Amino acid sequence: MTRPIVIGGSVVGQFPIFDFDGYTKVSGQGGSVTSTVWRDSVVQGAVSVVITEIGSSGEYKYEFTPSTEGWWNMELFIDYNKDIQVFDFEVASGGMSEVYDLVRRALGLIHENIFVDETVFDADGQLVTCRTRLFDSQTNCDLATDGGAETTGLLATYSLTSTWEGLNKFKIFKQTLEP
Repeated sequence: MTRPIVIGGSVVGQFPIFDFDGYTKVSGQGGSVTSTVWRDSVVQGAVSVVITEIGSSGEYKYEFTPSTEGWWNMELFIDYNKDIQVFDFEVASGGMSEVYDLVRRALGLIHENIFVDETVFDADGQLVTCRTRLFDSQTNCDLATDGGAETTGLLATYSLTSTWEGLNKFKIFKQTLEP
């Protein structure tokens, strides 16, 4: 299984070291673990993988930080029981701030800090078009004005269109992200 990772973010995982019975976990063997790390099938000799035992449980933690995009693989060789464990990671550009912005947009789409304006109605008083803006806080949302061009804390702007098949007969609703 491949885990997605962001460049510069720490890759942290956990693995057990088992005794020869394949069931009992063995403590104190962190020093018997060696690692090899590849990026796009090329060994990355300068990557430092830190292995530490979690308490004295026989569970161990690995950690390293990839510096470039690509398909990364890490192989752990455990000298104690001659076990090999392989982990795969897809490293991409971007950062946690991008993920945070997407989460905030998702919250906005469930109507948190949303401002709807520029409304147009048909002859029956049914909504035909409007603009929906998502803000990062209630304060910035409260500062928005009808038809305004406020950008402070603006996360995204959407255009909404709808069509009707007569009075109170909703047919199509479309909301698209404006560039």
